Amino acid sequence: MRLIFYLFLFTLLHSCREANSRLEQALQLAGDNKLELQKVLDHYAGDSLKLKAAIFLIENMPGHYSLDGPYLRQLQRVIDSTETPYLMKKVILMQPLRYPRSRQQLRAEPDLEQVKADYLIHQIDQAFRLWTNSPWLEDLTLENFLEYLLPYRIGNEPLDYWRDSIDSRLRERLQEAGRYFDNQKHSPYNMAQIVYGHALGLDSGKDNLAGIPFSAKECVFSSQLQLLAYRMVGIPAAIDHVPYWADMNGFHEWTVVMDTKNKDILAGQIEMKNAPKVYRRTYSINPIPVPEKDEYIPPFFTNPFNRDVTNKYLHTSDITVTATVPVQARHAYLAIFNGRELRVVDWSDVQQGKAHFHAMGSNIVYFPVYFEKEYQRNFAYPFILRANGTTVTLRPDTTRRQTLTLTRKYPLHHNKVYHGNALVGARFQASNDPTFQNPVTIHRVTHNPNMQPVIVPVDTTQKYRYWRFNHTKIVELAEWRFKDNRGLNLTGKSIDPEGRGARLANIFDNDPLSHGRISHRLVVDFDHPVSVSEIIYLPRNDANGVYPGNEYELLYFDLGGWQSLGCKIATDYSVDFENVPSNAVYWLRNHTAGKEERVFTIQNGEQRFW
Repeated sequence: MRLIFYLFLFTLLHSCREANSRLEQALQLAGDNKLELQKVLDHYAGDSLKLKAAIFLIENMPGHYSLDGPYLRQLQRVIDSTETPYLMKKVILMQPLRYPRSRQQLRAEPDLEQVKADYLIHQIDQAFRLWTNSPWLEDLTLENFLEYLLPYRIGNEPLDYWRDSIDSRLRERLQEAGRYFDNQKHSPYNMAQIVYGHALGLDSGKDNLAGIPFSAKECVFSSQLQLLAYRMVGIPAAIDHVPYWADMNGFHEWTVVMDTKNKDILAGQIEMKNAPKVYRRTYSINPIPVPEKDEYIPPFFTNPFNRDVTNKYLHTSDITVTATVPVQARHAYLAIFNGRELRVVDWSDVQQGKAHFHAMGSNIVYFPVYFEKEYQRNFAYPFILRANGTTVTLRPDTTRRQTLTLTRKYPLHHNKVYHGNALVGARFQASNDPTFQNPVTIHRVTHNPNMQPVIVPVDTTQKYRYWRFNHTKIVELAEWRFKDNRGLNLTGKSIDPEGRGARLANIFDNDPLSHGRISHRLVVDFDHPVSVSEIIYLPRNDANGVYPGNEYELLYFDLGGWQSLGCKIATDYSVDFENVPSNAVYWLRNHTAGKEERVFTIQNGEQRFW
C-alpha cells in the first residue's frame, strides 16, 4: 500500500502548480532521510554540473524503490555461494521481482527514505568519471548523461555498488579499444558491441539458479543484463518495450544505445510485427493520468517511468475519438486484443466527450474504453487505424447478415510453414509388390499446403495392398488417412523401412494436432489389396486451424462487448456460421484446445486477421 501511496502522491505533487519546486517536494517526502539527501546537495555546492546531477536524481526519486525482504535475501545467499559471474547473479535475483506471487513476499523500500549520502555521492562521482574518461562520450549531452548513464538503478533491485564490479577482462578490452581502435573508441554503439559480446559470454547455459528459472535469451532478462553492463562501463543506454503486440500474443523489450552519430540503435526489434506503442523506461518522471477521487487507473499507467517513443520507430497518427455513449469518465484509453483480452496501451483526458490520442501505430484494430471503478466499459465502437491516418469504424450491421466459412483462428505466419515447404517433391505411391519395383505414383506434392489438409482422389477401380510415402527429405506429418468408397477410414500396418522415424503412430491417430517424423519413406500395408477412394494428408501444423471434433464459438464486438453467435462442433477442416452481422470485428474461439486466437474482419469474403 505504501508503494501505491508514493506513486499517486508523487503524481499529485508533480502536477501541483504551487511555487514549491519538485526538489523541495521530494525533500519533504523524504522525511527523516532529508538530511542525507541535503548532504549530497551541500557536497556539490561548488560544482554546478554535479549539483545538477544530484538535483536530477533527487527530484525524480519519488516513485523509485527497492523490493527487499527475507525471501529475497535467502535467495541472494544461495546465489552468492555459486561461482556465477556478478552481473548474472544480479540479474537472476531481479527475476522474482517480475511476478506478483514473489512481490507479495517483499516490501517496498522507497529510495527517498533509504538512500544515503555516501552511496549517492559515490554513484554520481563514478558516472562523471566515466563521462570524463571515455572518448566515446565526448559528444554526450548533459540531458542524455542524466537520463541514460547517471541513474543508480534500472528497476526495483536492491541497491549495491554495481558500477564497481566491472569484470577485469572486460575492463582491459575496453581500455585497449579506447586507447588504440579509432573505429570503436569514438562510437558508443561500437563500444557497446564489445560489451554485448561479453554479456552474452556470461551465460553458463543453466536455466535455474536457487530455484529461480531464467533464460539469458529471454527478452526481459537479456535487456536487463545488457543495460547494467552498458551503464557499468559508461555506455548510455535504455530499455524500450512494447507492452502488448497488436497482432499476436505477448510483449517485447530490448536495449537501445544512445549514439550521437546514429541516434538510437533501433533495428531488428519490431519488424514483421504490429506495435501500437513503444515506451522507454526512464529514471525521470513522465505524465500519467491523475486520478479523480477514487478513479481506477490501469496499473501500467500508474508508473510514471514510461516515456512514449513510438515516433522513433513507427509512422504514427493522432486520433480523436468521440464517445458513442454518455460518459462521465475523466480518462479514456485505447486497447488492443492480446492474449484473448483487451489490454490498454494509451490514455487520454476526456474533454466534452472526446479523447485525443497521440502517435499511435497503424494497421491495428483499436478498442476505445474507459473504466467504472475497475470494470472496463466501451467508450466507442472499435476501429481500424490505417497507415494514412484514416479510420474505419467497425460498427456491426445487423441489417446485412452473412454466412461465414472459417478455416483458422489465428493468422498463418510465414515462419511456421517450413513443414509444408519440406513436403514439396514428396510422392505418394501404391503397389502390390512390397519392394515397390514398379510403383504407381498416385500423387506428387507440388506446392506447400500451408497447414491445410490435402484431399487426393484415387481411382477406386484399382486395388493396392501397399502404399508408400517417398521423399528425399526427412519430414513431419500430422495426418495420413485413407478412405474407402463409402467415406470410411481404412486402417493398415505402418512399416518404417529405415527404422529412423519417430512417433509414427501419431500420423494415423486421426488427431491433426499430433505429428510424427518420417525418415524419407513410410509404408502402409493393408494385408490385402484394397480399394481407396481418397487419401488425405496434413503437414505438421500450428494447431490454429479448424479441426474435426473441436468446438468453436464465433463472437462479434458491439458496444455491449463480445456477443456470441453460438458454438459448433467442426465436422471438417472448416466451420460455417450463419446469420452473422456484417462490418464487425470477430473472434473465433476454440473451446477444445489452443491458446492463440486473433480478432479478424471479413474482406472480400475472407478472414483478415489483425
